[in-house]
Amino acid sequence: MYKKTLIFLFLIVVFLGSGALFIYIKTSADSRKQVQLVPNPTEGPAGDKKVETPSFPSVFQKDPLINILLIGTDTSLERRNNGQYGYNTDATVLVSIDTASKNVLLTSVPRDLWVNNNKINALFVNYGWEGLKKAYEDITGLQIGGYIAADFDGFQWFITQMGGIDVNIKTSFTDISFPNRQDTDIIQVSFEQGTEKMTGERALTYARSRKGSNGEGSDLMRAKRQHLILQGIVDSFENPGNIFRPMDITGFYNTVTKHMETNLTIGDAVYLWDFYAFRKDYNIRSFVLDDTFIYHPGIYPDSPYTAWVFIPRDSDYSDIHDAIKNKLAAIEPPIFDGPEIQTEQTRTNIGQTITE
Repeated sequence: MYKKTLIFLFLIVVFLGSGALFIYIKTSADSRKQVQLVPNPTEGPAGDKKVETPSFPSVFQKDPLINILLIGTDTSLERRNNGQYGYNTDATVLVSIDTASKNVLLTSVPRDLWVNNNKINALFVNYGWEGLKKAYEDITGLQIGGYIAADFDGFQWFITQMGGIDVNIKTSFTDISFPNRQDTDIIQVSFEQGTEKMTGERALTYARSRKGSNGEGSDLMRAKRQHLILQGIVDSFENPGNIFRPMDITGFYNTVTKHMETNLTIGDAVYLWDFYAFRKDYNIRSFVLDDTFIYHPGIYPDSPYTAWVFIPRDSDYSDIHDAIKNKLAAIEPPIFDGPEIQTEQTRTNIGQTITE
């Protein structure tokens, strides 16, 4: 069986600190075969030095830029038992790893962005992975190789199995309108600036809250918090309470596939696993589409839209494409000096991106 591989089918966020790598593939009960990999499979690590082809092909070997979409759906077993048959993808984070520039970019698109006559958060349930993939590729200008999807239960389960995660909370806030676990009432939740060890339930609350005080009351701000959670997963993976260490890959795979969905293969996992060992060589940047790129056009009859939506300032998304290219190359665009973005809760200036 393979050691240290398939966990990355579902711990893809470990990409958040990655680099060129080597992979060990077990060839017998007593021996291992070492396969050397480099960012560009056509080039050796020392000029003309030949590189052995991995035993398991992966779509990610073809390009030094790796893109995988993380999808969070707003459903759970309890919600389904209570009659919820549909769901939305209210959390999506595109993880892009440029193995040439050694930059990792986390890109989030607001759930209310109007794409193909739908809010983008409705595409996955209505048109499947291919529909959401096409939208994200059009918006970002990137080719996306795979996805991992989890609902509330899968997210909480994974964090719990890790023994909790340490999250660096940037801003203190209180949300007095957070839904309780049964969705029958609201409760008050609070978070204080600093590092907090979060359980699965606590991390889910931090990721979902969108009516917080202190400037945290919007979908765009919670997207930034979701990026902090991903960083926390990476930073906490070596915690002694993580039951995935040491890994029994067969047991891990059989267990995790009961909780999450992915189109990644064993070959992809083999190729990607050891990026984690080189995480400190990479710079992680966070990018949430804001008023630089999108705006709220109003609601009917002031506009053609009958629901609260965002639309792009550039209909062909060219400004977003340029921004992503610049961020992956570590070139910052000029500071936007336009109007403030409007949210459903309030008007607040969130025209900033986070650089971690």
